[in-house]
This record gives sequence, C-alpha cells and structure tokens, in this order.
Amino acid sequence: MIEITNEQPSDAAAIETLLDQAFGPGRLAKSSYSYRKRISRIWPLCLVARDGDEVVGTIRYWPIAIGPKTAPALLLGPVAVRADLQSTGVGGLLIRASLARATAAGHRLVVLVGDEPYYGRFGFRPAAEWGVSMERESPARVLALPLDGSEAAIPSGVVQRWRSVRREAA
Repeated sequence: MIEITNEQPSDAAAIETLLDQAFGPGRLAKSSYSYRKRISRIWPLCLVARDGDEVVGTIRYWPIAIGPKTAPALLLGPVAVRADLQSTGVGGLLIRASLARATAAGHRLVVLVGDEPYYGRFGFRPAAEWGVSMERESPARVLALPLDGSEAAIPSGVVQRWRSVRREAA
C-alpha cells in the first residue's frame, strides 16, 4: 500500500537514485535546476510516496520570485515515480497532497516546467497566458496554477531565483 509522507533527510540517497532513473544523469543541467542551486527547498511541501520502507515517488518545491515586484511563488519539481509504478496514480497522489498543503500554508501560486497534457488535469495552464516566462524554457512548458482560484494572484514577469531577491527586514 502506498503511503504519502514528508520527505526525511534519510531519504536523500533513495530520492537521488529515483531522480537519476527518471530523468537521467543530465538532469542537473536542465535550466529549471538553476533556480534550485544553493536554495533550500520548502521542506513541509516535499513529500515521498512509500511502499513499505521503500521510497517509490518524490515531489519537491522551491521558492522563486516573479516579475519586477519579486512576487513570491513556488517552483514545483521534480516529480518522479519509480518506473514500474508510473501510470498507477502515485504521481497524482503526490501532486494533490502537496498542492493541498501549499494552499493550506497560504501559498498563492505554483509554477512548473512540464507537459500540459499531464499537469493540466491538476489545473495548470501555460504561464504565458498571464505574462509569466522563464528564461531558457519553452513557453509551452512553463505552467502555472493560482492556488486561491483567482487568476489575479498571478503576477506577470520573468521567473527569478529566490536568492537574488532582496527582502526588507520586518
């Protein structure tokens, strides 16, 4: 039976193996990884699917900013499921559970790089519809989902690395 739980530091090796199998050794060269380098992931949203003690799926989230006003958003990815369990709903379980947590935590927008036929069933649409773009990515593959159901939540502009954003002290 598949159980969705929080990712634990002890899951790191199993997750890296799963990601290498799903995306190949060149995965770290993808442009979406440039937004993740030296940035801490958002741990409460990083989940794994377990079959007993084995990690069979993973989903992670990272902070990003969008546009000249550096509006905060989430970068979803990667999502990976062990090859023999793909097309069994495990990926959907991870996505739905993590989106519910992101919504409950007050996050307003999720952006990802992926295929609309897959992610569209979760409500994602091309981010270009709202004027959101990501350097070095095909506009057709940059997708967005406003979590509060309001398209007004989507700021326009280019996706930026989180660490490059200046934040004023509260």
